[in-house]
Amino acid sequence: MKPSLPDLIVWGGTGNFKVLCELLRDDYHIIGYFDNNPNIAPEYRGVPCLGNREAFLAWVRDGFSTPETHFFTAETRRRGELRGEKKGEKTPRLRVSAVKTPLVSAVENTLHFIVSIGPGYGQVRREVHAELLAHGLLPITAIHRTAFVAENAVVGEGSQIYANATVCVDVQIGRNCIVNTRASIDHECVLEDGATVGPGAVLAGLVHVGENADIYTGAVVLPRVRIGAGAVVGAGAVVLKDVPAGAVVVGNPARVLERSPKM
Repeated sequence: MKPSLPDLIVWGGTGNFKVLCELLRDDYHIIGYFDNNPNIAPEYRGVPCLGNREAFLAWVRDGFSTPETHFFTAETRRRGELRGEKKGEKTPRLRVSAVKTPLVSAVENTLHFIVSIGPGYGQVRREVHAELLAHGLLPITAIHRTAFVAENAVVGEGSQIYANATVCVDVQIGRNCIVNTRASIDHECVLEDGATVGPGAVLAGLVHVGENADIYTGAVVLPRVRIGAGAVVGAGAVVLKDVPAGAVVVGNPARVLERSPKM
């Protein structure tokens, strides 16, 4: 008999969530996802959207029983119109189950979570993570089976390492970070909480990335460079020197373009 998988909810239902579904499929039973975007898809590959923050808080008050969403998305309404339902007709709430049942893992008697909000929202990831943690949910760290993570590297809770990424020796990755597909983090780098490294980006040795900073697709950061808190490194940039906190840098060599709105 196949053992039961731990139960998991995900906060966020866009691209990062889809990546996580593939990453976590063998290790967790994904109950569903929450998202505050009213236009979010009602389900993805059989995993339902469980609603927004209001729905989540109601679910907590209800003791983590099977939730029902508190809104229908625009896409769901559009599908109803295509089925011939009249505009303005009251649509019943989307139900995950007709019967409320406990959603508590049979493996560890607890419910796990991860926040899947992507680049540009490191601080939001951290805030949502803290709120779910405060409600007694257990955070996970997600590492793809094809990623290489050195034995002595440290990866903080809630962080995500995607397919074919490399995390080398003595690297320290904080909480709620994302190291995206094929990104390379070389020896002794530090990523502070909420930092994001985009697909194919390369950090040479001893790079320090400040909290909530974003390094986008294909960027290269040379050794010993410091990327300040909340800074943005544009796609394809080659960073030769330190980047101030809150700055946006682009180009080869990278130059300061403007201040990041995150600061």
